[in-house]
Amino acid sequence: MLYTIKQDIPGRLRLRCGGGAMNAAEANGIAEELRAVDGVLEVQTRPVNGSVLVVYQPGCETAREKAIAVMDGLSVLNLPSVESDTELDGNRENSRFVRKLLVMTAARAARRLLLPMPVQIVWTVLESIGFIARGVSALVRGQMTVEVLDATAITAAMLQGDFRSASSVMFLLKISETLEEHVNARTRIALQESLLVRAETVWGVDSDGEDFEMRMEDVRVGQLLRIRTGSSVPVDGTVVEGEGEFNEASMTGESALVHKHAGSTVFAGTVIEDGNLIVRTDALPGASRIDHIVRMVEESQELKAGVQSRAEHLADRLVPFSFLGFFAVLALTRNIAKATSVLMVDYSCAIKLSTPVAVMSAMREASNRGIVVKGGKYLEALADAEVVVFDKTGTLTEASPAVGKIIVMDGEDEEEMLRLAACLEEHYPHSLARAVVKCAKEHGLHHEDENHGEVDYIVAHGIASNIDDKQVLLGSAHFIFEDNKIARPRGLVRRLEKEAPTASTVFMAIDGKLRAVLCVSDPVRPSAAATIARLHELGIKKTVMLTGDSEICARTIANEIGIDEYHAQVLPEDKAGYVEDLKAAGHRVIMVGDGINDSPALAAADVSVALNDASDIARAVADVAVQNAHLDSLVHMRRIASALMARINGDYRFIVGFNTALIVLGVAGVLAPMTGAYLHNISTVAITAASTMPLLPEDSRA
Repeated sequence: MLYTIKQDIPGRLRLRCGGGAMNAAEANGIAEELRAVDGVLEVQTRPVNGSVLVVYQPGCETAREKAIAVMDGLSVLNLPSVESDTELDGNRENSRFVRKLLVMTAARAARRLLLPMPVQIVWTVLESIGFIARGVSALVRGQMTVEVLDATAITAAMLQGDFRSASSVMFLLKISETLEEHVNARTRIALQESLLVRAETVWGVDSDGEDFEMRMEDVRVGQLLRIRTGSSVPVDGTVVEGEGEFNEASMTGESALVHKHAGSTVFAGTVIEDGNLIVRTDALPGASRIDHIVRMVEESQELKAGVQSRAEHLADRLVPFSFLGFFAVLALTRNIAKATSVLMVDYSCAIKLSTPVAVMSAMREASNRGIVVKGGKYLEALADAEVVVFDKTGTLTEASPAVGKIIVMDGEDEEEMLRLAACLEEHYPHSLARAVVKCAKEHGLHHEDENHGEVDYIVAHGIASNIDDKQVLLGSAHFIFEDNKIARPRGLVRRLEKEAPTASTVFMAIDGKLRAVLCVSDPVRPSAAATIARLHELGIKKTVMLTGDSEICARTIANEIGIDEYHAQVLPEDKAGYVEDLKAAGHRVIMVGDGINDSPALAAADVSVALNDASDIARAVADVAVQNAHLDSLVHMRRIASALMARINGDYRFIVGFNTALIVLGVAGVLAPMTGAYLHNISTVAITAASTMPLLPEDSRA
């Protein structure tokens, strides 16, 4: 099987086979084959882009080689296939839906063919009780809703002795309800797998207070775990030591940080934005968190698209006009049949049903393409946005950068500087940190047992610790030269521009003096330029790049990929301020980022996007989580969102036009009330069914 190695660091191997290389069942089969390899801890496969992530015991090169051998031995013509639980749930839901429709249709046909008319009448009356009760209940609450209109239409038909028409109206209403249930169920199933994020390995704390890395599956209740800045909490637990600020938006929907200290409870899936603490495991993560998130996505009024909420409110507001029309026609014509035509045909039913179904179907389609949208309102924002702001590192550039050069001061040893840097960086999953750790591994430098003190991580600035009684600082130029007042060597800027003009730089100071600069090459993603061009074609007026890197590095990349505007040497708080300024100027803003330092800007944007290799905190804050590392997913998102809004507006025009024509023909006596009701309900079912169709062709590309 053909593949490319996209990431290769100690304990982690990411391969890319390309889109279309495997389906969902084959992806699961490949994962099962790889999990059988000794030393492999976890495997994740994504059929959307053919990605295979293998997590193995660090230092166990045998596991790595065997995993590669398994991939080499696979034949694309005969890939192993295992159906996932999610697929089984989806198949069961499809079968349930078809079975329910068949049972409903067969039961109705049997009643009409086999039961005598008096029994059919009794059956219709009994069946109507539920519909009438819902209408009466709404009236008691003082609400003039669609349920009231349905109940009135059914009652009016029965009072005229037209029990067959009343039965038909109820049958069509049940089909509409069944269709909506099916779409919601399929969306929930699709979201479950996409929203599930489990930690692969965690840092445990032993009886001596020493940290050690362990597999998530080995964690048990009572186990002590170390949770540091930027990490996602893997379990529900109680803080036993330390304190920190937590982002619990994934659980509560609230963006305000929550302070946790000894005795506080922390929840799986939340993220620590600042702090360092030890947590005692109280309960292992399970389906409850997923269920909570899915319910929030489906039910939260705050997450509904504005157009969806407006449609639902409009539907209910139209109901009184249907009753006014009924009484007006009755007063003018004295013909109950013509007046009933107004009740049998209404605007609200189709509007209220088709719009939410269209929104949920769009979310499901995005999920099938590896894009998790955490609420309908973000699809609307994606369609309306006119500015896209990008972080550079790990977003516009590859998420697997490499150390290209180490510049040392005063005759320091390059390998020693690299070893010390890796010793500190191994604790933090940022792309630059991974590059440093990988480089140390490639040079055969062992740093895991280094005797260092507490590691303090200052978000978006750097790391501070003590190694062998020496203070070591590692981070950005701002962190080293401004925050910590380390003297900048003469000629350093010119030297960096000459030797590594486009590299990201990590500065290291020891005991108050700059000792080394690690230059990390971060190649631009191959699809970046094409993605920027396509976004402009799709109506994005301006693209912006924000980066903490140097002016020359930022300018070079911006020119290479066609970015309209860039800002270099930007601090995290400045990123958020820039996004706020754009919004204050009346722009709708999409923010795309991947790091801890991007979280303030992600939270400030109208809609925020995090790619698959983003940090835990970025994915928690983001409104849209892309489950692959392809920038062209932004184009798919924009196209889906724009197509959704076009569909909703088109549906609205059709509903108003078609149902107005039915009412006019009914009042004119051209259509009988029951014929109008049939056409109205059939059109409602048809437009709702059409709203479940894909917005983009299956084989579409960005």
